[in-house]
Amino acid sequence: MKNITNVFYEFLIALCCLMSSSALWAWEDMSMPRLHVEGRYLVDPHGNKVNLHGFAQTYSPWFNEMGQKWDNYDVEKCLKYNQGLIDDIMAAGWKMNFLRLHMDPYWSNSPGIHVEGENDISAFDFNRFKNYLDRVFIPMAEYAVSKGLYVVMRPPGVCPEKIAVGDEYNQYLIKVWTHVAQHPKLKNHPNIMFELANEPINILGPDGTYGAGSQGHFDKLKEYFQSVVDAMRAQGCGNILWIPGLGYQGLYKGFAVNPIEGDNIGYAVHLYPGWMGSDGENGDGGSSTGGYEPFQKGWDDSVAPVASFAPIMITEMDWAPSKYNASWGKAHTGTFGGPGFGANMKHIVDNSGNVSWLIFTGADLLAKFKDTPSAEGEAYTFLTDPEACPWPTYHWYQEYAKENYPRPDFTYQSYSDNGDGTYTNPVIFGDFPDPDVIRVGDVYYMVSTTMYIFPGATILKSYDLVNWEYCCNPLERIEASDGYNLENGQNRYSRGQWATALQYHNGKFYLLFTTLDEGGYLLTTTDIEGEWEKKKLNDGFYDCGLLFDNDKIYVVYGINQLRIAELDEDFNKIPGSDKDVVKWSFREGLEGSRLYKIGEYYYIYSTYGGWPAFQTVFRSKDIYGPYEEKKLIDDDNIHQGALIETQTGEWWTMLFYDKGAYGRFPNLQPVKWVDGWPEIGENGKGVTTYRKPDVGREYPIKSLPTNDNFRHYKLGLQWGWNHNADRSKWSLTEHAGYLRLYTANVTDSLHKAKNTLTQRILGYPQDLEHSYGTVRMEIGEMQEGDVAGLAVFQDPYAFIGVKVIDGQKRLVYTTAPVVSSAAKSEQIGEVVTEQVIYLRAIANYNTSRASFYYSLDNKTYTKFGDDLNMKYDLTVFTGNKFAIFNYATVQTGGYVDVDWFSTEPEFDEAFYFDDSFEGYSEESLTLTELTINGKEELTLLTGSSSTITVKGIYADGHTEDITMAADYENQNPDVIRVTNGRIMALQDGESDIIISYKGPLGDRQSLKIHVTSSTFPLTAELFNPNIWETGSFDENTHTLVTGQYGFGGWWYDNGIDLSEYKYVVAKIGNDNSNNGASFRLFDENSYWSGAAEYEVRNSKQVVVDLNNMYKSNSKVKLDPSHIYGVGFWSFGGSPIIIDKVYLTNSDDYEDPTGIEDVTVDKDPLVDVYTITGIKLRTQVRRSEVIRELPAGIYIVGREKIAILK
Repeated sequence: MKNITNVFYEFLIALCCLMSSSALWAWEDMSMPRLHVEGRYLVDPHGNKVNLHGFAQTYSPWFNEMGQKWDNYDVEKCLKYNQGLIDDIMAAGWKMNFLRLHMDPYWSNSPGIHVEGENDISAFDFNRFKNYLDRVFIPMAEYAVSKGLYVVMRPPGVCPEKIAVGDEYNQYLIKVWTHVAQHPKLKNHPNIMFELANEPINILGPDGTYGAGSQGHFDKLKEYFQSVVDAMRAQGCGNILWIPGLGYQGLYKGFAVNPIEGDNIGYAVHLYPGWMGSDGENGDGGSSTGGYEPFQKGWDDSVAPVASFAPIMITEMDWAPSKYNASWGKAHTGTFGGPGFGANMKHIVDNSGNVSWLIFTGADLLAKFKDTPSAEGEAYTFLTDPEACPWPTYHWYQEYAKENYPRPDFTYQSYSDNGDGTYTNPVIFGDFPDPDVIRVGDVYYMVSTTMYIFPGATILKSYDLVNWEYCCNPLERIEASDGYNLENGQNRYSRGQWATALQYHNGKFYLLFTTLDEGGYLLTTTDIEGEWEKKKLNDGFYDCGLLFDNDKIYVVYGINQLRIAELDEDFNKIPGSDKDVVKWSFREGLEGSRLYKIGEYYYIYSTYGGWPAFQTVFRSKDIYGPYEEKKLIDDDNIHQGALIETQTGEWWTMLFYDKGAYGRFPNLQPVKWVDGWPEIGENGKGVTTYRKPDVGREYPIKSLPTNDNFRHYKLGLQWGWNHNADRSKWSLTEHAGYLRLYTANVTDSLHKAKNTLTQRILGYPQDLEHSYGTVRMEIGEMQEGDVAGLAVFQDPYAFIGVKVIDGQKRLVYTTAPVVSSAAKSEQIGEVVTEQVIYLRAIANYNTSRASFYYSLDNKTYTKFGDDLNMKYDLTVFTGNKFAIFNYATVQTGGYVDVDWFSTEPEFDEAFYFDDSFEGYSEESLTLTELTINGKEELTLLTGSSSTITVKGIYADGHTEDITMAADYENQNPDVIRVTNGRIMALQDGESDIIISYKGPLGDRQSLKIHVTSSTFPLTAELFNPNIWETGSFDENTHTLVTGQYGFGGWWYDNGIDLSEYKYVVAKIGNDNSNNGASFRLFDENSYWSGAAEYEVRNSKQVVVDLNNMYKSNSKVKLDPSHIYGVGFWSFGGSPIIIDKVYLTNSDDYEDPTGIEDVTVDKDPLVDVYTITGIKLRTQVRRSEVIRELPAGIYIVGREKIAILK
């Protein structure tokens, strides 16, 4: 796992030589990826912690050997001298990787104008600054980068002794940095950072005093530099910014209370001997000699508060004994724990773990350094004296170069941003179909279809509609049924979640979708990257669009015939609001609708799906029409998506198009409005390469992650399980740094196997013939019959792997269909004796073929098996995916450990990732409690089922879905059955269920829920008035009003067995002669299957002989052993009062409970007596008695009650 191959090293060295055979880099194989701030660390693209170490240059004659090398604004000589110093420093062997570059005011001040010092900006000439930025500072920065140095640029001069928010110097900084931030050679340069000012001392505080010590002064400093940060970010500048503190950049504590806001923020510190309690030799830095402890205390007081949440860079620091006139700071190196500055400084910053630093020694001196100690008896020089900073720092830098350095970025990254202000479709080269996109503030969110992959309903986020990153997978599961669990021969291929509507209203995000099998679902959250709440809806809305129109909620849905319904706050249809609005005109297949209110019009933005597909729009000034239609684009199958308005008022549309085996790709098109109609693309055709949307600023290029070395206790967002995963059969913590896959079921085929982990196959525009997928797999614990490997999965699929046959691990290649009756083909290869194997699949977008390879050393890969002719078949309905799997054909119990998965042509973990990973924190593995979604008191309809989600909460605050892995102790299994979080009500009754789960460290937590099962409950929660058409039900009066020709009652997902009963009896409380009411029963799980019908008319009782039920107008007898629906049908609009419905075996049709039908007033008038018979109240409400009487025993309404206070 940690060893890099010699071949790979040779390859990389050769690559560096090709880049520049004569270049002198910071060190051999130096890499310079874009860095960013993540929490308190500077990190590379892989999250490796980075601490930089370097030196400084100032480009003025005085600082360049006191004018001996160049003068008189000689640009050529300045560049030659300072670039030569960089070369000489590198040649001297310094392991440096950053340069602090001072844009000295020598260049930007008008010649001949007297200034009082570097803090005097009266001579500043902005035009000169712009000129020499281009001619001196940028060329020097580019040269430094070419030599392997990150660059930190600081502005001309230093801060005045006193500054104030909005003062002249504040405006000066804003002007300078605004220009720098928009410069095309500097803005978002991956290797250039900015230090916003040099050595602020005192600032005007809110109390009217200048100072540096109070929180009020720091609040003003935050305001001061926030204005500079905001000005730079407004230019689209995402570079890392280093913020100075007060007191010559020695004080930072107040930033911990009120930090600078935004991304990529660190703090730039100056540290000289005598500062922060450190040892120093003279008045320049103090004269303390306390050694380590006061130094550490000073650091802890001044810098540690910000170092706890942001990276630190020491941009000025040096030391040397006072006898050398070559250093600002006067001190000795010393030893850690004893007197001296340097060694104690190193310990403090190393212990902090997030500090980059430099020495401020002149570059000309560093260039003369030789790693040769003074001969015995020979006097030390500044460069050879271990007590001066150059000698120890040179050797410390050698050690630093072996750790916390940036690793190279991946070479295969898929993105559409061309880096020149344009993008090229597809905007994402991967399977993200059915997009709905919204903007919330400055962030765009896009949901897509994942179907049977969980967690799913993937949401991406972007700041410019072009560069997308993963946001969340909010749908942890739909149900825990056999179909979603891959049990009992069932599956949900080509089904599940699709065409989801995404909206945001009053601080809450909404996801609305409908499955073909289970109906409608709503997911909501106030934190899009946090916990989501899932709710099963009474109605389904096919291919829906959601609109919040002030205080009203509307949904458009349907295929061919589109309907609009108004919803209440529970997302139930408001009776009478569900209406037909438009019907297909061009051809059938009208679907995929979104709903908008733009200006005075309502727009239904729809597609004509199928092949070829195209986009259309309907508009009306009334939500219910009439609507007029206009075809928008019929080009390259671009269709179905969302309209989006940017912050600047531009309009765009995110659609998708079908691109074969890799799936359906998002396609971004410009929109113009003409006469109230949107026009897509240009001249009726979709654009391919086009300017990026104007969102008010620019953002850096991003690509979706694909590689994974499984060093986190949560799976990356690029992954999804094929159907519901069995959480007890996979782990990221049992073998830290690996994905452990146990066999989860016994099966004969991959598509029936549980716990197959999948990832979309992305296309790479620079190489469309190679989409790599490689795994390193440890196979030592496989058992007889186990099959583990890497697949390219669709219908058909193929995989390469290892199969245990007669105790031997053998190479295996298999191709098979998911649905068709075509035969599975299997090729058995050589015996694998090693414990580790590398498996690879390479997909070719251009040819839609995939080939398979294996290796035993990660150097030489050998092809095995036939090429797979990749298809995009509707039997699966997603693009081809890479899939990692391990399944049993004999018995479960074996496992494999997956070390990493990579989409790189060449990959070794040690090259891209450091070796700091040792496992997970105790807090991240300590289970503290269990929670479930919904109530701990659950009432179910007998014969129905409900899926609960059980989550474990850990000490660090994160949660995990452990539903499938939890243990369930059921007190009454004859009434309630529990399987993998799915609770099934078998018969009337109740049960306690104790749910428990053992955390990774062995700590077991539990909770209890109480479940009640009832066949005919007259409750608002379980009586469904909307089984067909939208009706209503009043729980208090038991009154049903159906929709027009509607049906309401009870529907049993799994069917109920009524064969042990003779009769079902419905007691009716009103005359139904005029509403056509009938009592109906269904024995098939479809409303259209036909029912046994019993007219109600003016009867107060309907009796059904369960052994003699026949479908209306048919001689087909109903089977009472599997009843799916019971309830009432009517013309609609009239009340049906249902007193009760019950089962009985009595030929007198008596209710076996013996309870007479009574009308109960929940708060009746009563007389109240004392226990001795003295009347206290006459005809008062019962509730008033309970509230008003003192504690005691009373006779209330002929009942003896105790009132407790």
